Amino acid sequence: MSGVVMVLVFLLFGSADDPLPAGPVFDISVNNIPLKQHMMAFVASPGSRMRLSCPDSLSWSIPDLDLNGTGTEFSFTLPRSHGTYTVNASDESSIQEWIMIVPLDKNQFRTASLNSFPVGFYGDGNSRDNLPDRGFIELWPDIFHARISTHLSFSDFLGHTEGGWPQYMVLDLRLVHKLECVLAEVALSYPEARDIHCISGFRTPAYNAAIGNDTGFSLHLYGAASDFWIEGWPGNDLIDDLDRNKRIDVFDGEFIVAASRRLEAAGEVAVGGGSAYRWITSHGPFVHLDTRGSAPVWQTRRSLVDNPVI
Repeated sequence: MSGVVMVLVFLLFGSADDPLPAGPVFDISVNNIPLKQHMMAFVASPGSRMRLSCPDSLSWSIPDLDLNGTGTEFSFTLPRSHGTYTVNASDESSIQEWIMIVPLDKNQFRTASLNSFPVGFYGDGNSRDNLPDRGFIELWPDIFHARISTHLSFSDFLGHTEGGWPQYMVLDLRLVHKLECVLAEVALSYPEARDIHCISGFRTPAYNAAIGNDTGFSLHLYGAASDFWIEGWPGNDLIDDLDRNKRIDVFDGEFIVAASRRLEAAGEVAVGGGSAYRWITSHGPFVHLDTRGSAPVWQTRRSLVDNPVI
């Protein structure tokens, strides 16, 4: 009987829907800078010389560039073009993938679209002063859902797709790291926390205007902001009762903001704006966090729904 129970446990919790996704197997450094906890992606520049290193000897490969190596270091020179590449590393028992992002330089963005992907104009459209410094990430179907951290993928930050492929986005990886650290901080007092449900990440200026946002300088336009909530597993598209006050309300969002402020004060994540939002007719409470470098907060109405008790 015990064998049957073990099989059922494996089927329930050992699938692709495992509520505890595995974090990075190996600790690596990229050009002598340790990759931050939870992260499975890093940015590189076209034509740059790259050095990946690990305390353990690994077998390395980048299939799309036909590059291979073995040892505690793996060095190579990138082509002088943008792209998104999978870096593989393995030892005798484990294998790990990272995503190496080589963005399209902002100076190559000259019209209101990229390869027919509608972007719109930054600022007034008459100057290039407001273009994202990080450049645009080119995404194809085989990489769109690739994990860039323990819980998050590109698709979490580009919730709307415009037309065919490729799609393009801007993303500050400090934001990805921040969300992962906030989830871990929340889980210290609410162990049921399992998932970061991002409802809005990167927005093009065109999309931002289409949804009625009249600001031209939203942090969402620069891939540096996320609207999200934290929930347990299996997910139900609703923030959990994180503060355990027996109701789903804006205070659960404020619980997340407080966790973020503790991490910011400790210097563990990028400082940014943060505020909790009330219930609306389409979904429950959520939180806005960003990486702007200062820590503003803005007031929101406590609740649109009367007594939203669990």
